[in-house]
Amino acid sequence: MENPTHLLNLAADNIRTLAVSMVERAKSGHPGGAMGGADFINVLFSEFLTFDPERPTWECRDRFFLDPGHMSPMLYAQLALIGRYSIEELMSFRQWGSATPGHPEVNFERGIENTSGPLGQGHTFAVGAAIAAKALYARTGNKGFQKERIYAFISDGGVQEEISQGAGRLAGHLGLDNLIMFFDANEIQLSTPTADVISEDTAMKYRAWNWNVLEIDGNDPEQIRQALRAANEEDARPTLIIGHTVMGKGCRQADGSSYERDCRTHGAPLGGDAYVNTVRNLGADPENPFVIRPEVAELYAKRKEELKAIVAERYAEERLGLLKIPKKRSSWRIGGHNACQRCLGKNCNKRAMVPLVMLRLSAWLCFLSTWAT
Repeated sequence: MENPTHLLNLAADNIRTLAVSMVERAKSGHPGGAMGGADFINVLFSEFLTFDPERPTWECRDRFFLDPGHMSPMLYAQLALIGRYSIEELMSFRQWGSATPGHPEVNFERGIENTSGPLGQGHTFAVGAAIAAKALYARTGNKGFQKERIYAFISDGGVQEEISQGAGRLAGHLGLDNLIMFFDANEIQLSTPTADVISEDTAMKYRAWNWNVLEIDGNDPEQIRQALRAANEEDARPTLIIGHTVMGKGCRQADGSSYERDCRTHGAPLGGDAYVNTVRNLGADPENPFVIRPEVAELYAKRKEELKAIVAERYAEERLGLLKIPKKRSSWRIGGHNACQRCLGKNCNKRAMVPLVMLRLSAWLCFLSTWAT
């Protein structure tokens, strides 16, 4: 389903309104990044991410890994649009014992695939999940794992972390074409522009690691859609979508002037008239901001029905696959070699083919051993 641009913009503004209001109500949090990333996550969930609305733990679902846990308001707001969180739970953001902590904690039923810890860890989790999907397809022959896509969302800080370098190199070396990562390149950090601390060419770095790299306006839903389509058609490499976004998109200061691209929106509530002006600028009511707009609710209701049909076809494919018994052990490509399905974690004379760096990614190993079992 391809949604009209004006409707996608309305839904993204709905996410922005919920995100900034969650932080304002909690008197703590990070609104700016969440507001800049709203366009991507909205297009992803409304048109691309495949999951079972009635069985969230379906093994062959697409997965979304959020690296910057401080951008949790964006994720919680998006998950509210698909019915995984209530408005009341959004209103209790960052409160003791609430279902919406400041950094998300893994909960498959709610749509949260990973606990967000140090920056860069989400990148590594996503690489591990992409490897796991490849291994499970080789092991089971279930085409659901072959069709599974792993999506990740990373920020400037996450790209800078050293753990991301190892994960990125490994993903490119293995040619994980089922991995698609969006880089929210808003060029703002906690207290400074990124130019004050880093000058490397991120696109060139990932291309050198054998990634397919696309650069777009990360706040343009049509460009996001085109990039996601191209990424899903890639059949040899993981894809990095560098989305140039606006920190604090839609924010206004107390005097009504723009509050966009301002470091101050990164890690604190907007406060006072700045918050009021921002919510109004987004087309919402400051007195009643915790609302899912009717048009947005209808958009996601249609997507839910579409997903039911897609998932029904996938389940049928899986059942058909169970009737076919493989004649020989499956294999898949690791480091340019055909590596047998037992190479991961079991004794095998081909295990030497597995790159040593794989063994050094402790976060990936923990994830794979837990998820695959």
